[in-house]
Amino acid sequence: MFVTLLLAVVLDVTQKVRAVAECPCIHREADPLFPGAGGYRWDCEYVSHGLTEVPTACWAEDSNVTQVFLDYNEIETVPSDSFVSLTNVRTLSLRHNEIGIVEEGALSGLSSLEFLDLASNRLGFLPSEVWNLRELSQLYLGDNNFYVASTFNIKNLVNLQVLDLHLNHLSDMPLNSLEPLTKLRKLHLYWNMFVSLPVMTENHLLEEVLVNGNALLDFPKYMFGNLTSPLTYHFVDNPAYDVWATMLLPLPDKSHIVMGSDVTVWAEDEQQAEEVLLKDWLVQDGLSNTIDLSNLLMICGDKRKQPSPRQPLC
Repeated sequence: MFVTLLLAVVLDVTQKVRAVAECPCIHREADPLFPGAGGYRWDCEYVSHGLTEVPTACWAEDSNVTQVFLDYNEIETVPSDSFVSLTNVRTLSLRHNEIGIVEEGALSGLSSLEFLDLASNRLGFLPSEVWNLRELSQLYLGDNNFYVASTFNIKNLVNLQVLDLHLNHLSDMPLNSLEPLTKLRKLHLYWNMFVSLPVMTENHLLEEVLVNGNALLDFPKYMFGNLTSPLTYHFVDNPAYDVWATMLLPLPDKSHIVMGSDVTVWAEDEQQAEEVLLKDWLVQDGLSNTIDLSNLLMICGDKRKQPSPRQPLC
């Protein structure tokens, strides 16, 4: 009996020692700038020679960590059992790898996850459980190979505050996909191929909307709702040359607008034009040169101004 117990203890210790020996990561206090700051993290960034696989051997030493950083490695696939034991993780970062596949089930056990970064990889699809991570507040998917957003069930992520989809190949998103996201603060859609935008009138906490560098031929007449704080709004480098004054008017004073210096802003009447001119906005072009909106403002039906060479919106 004693011998059997002793062998079991020795085997357990041997397995733990082997796991530690095989673990290439550093175990340290959690990063205070990310969710899960009160616990510990596995720091697997910039591993010598670059990790090619998720280092699951580390989890045997401490599976109660609250943060896992696997950035700047050479991981190509995230298997279904990669994080099955890490039920307390709040932050998971895999940015700047070579990931082309995240297998179905790979993230299913991470019910407490608040921060997920998969940016700068080769992803074209996501496992369905991503859209069931209801505690998620920050989701970074920029610089990947996404072409279609119709499978993105974004509306389930009701606690989302940051959504970053920049530098992909997306042309549209489901029209009402952002409406349930009442906590959304930052939306990054720049450097895609968007020809239309989702409705944002219910996202009153927005602080940053970047849609520059797309293929937008027109903008919604009413794009924003009752915003509660100044908005950084970039829509430069799109084919659209005409925008409604009503798109801009909900922006509070101290907002920062980056737009083309050749855009025409159309007001429906003189009162609306006056409202635009009374706004305390910082308006610049893509080179940070200040734009005087009075030079770009046109009033529907006003023949006193030189008519626009383009067909007016009204």
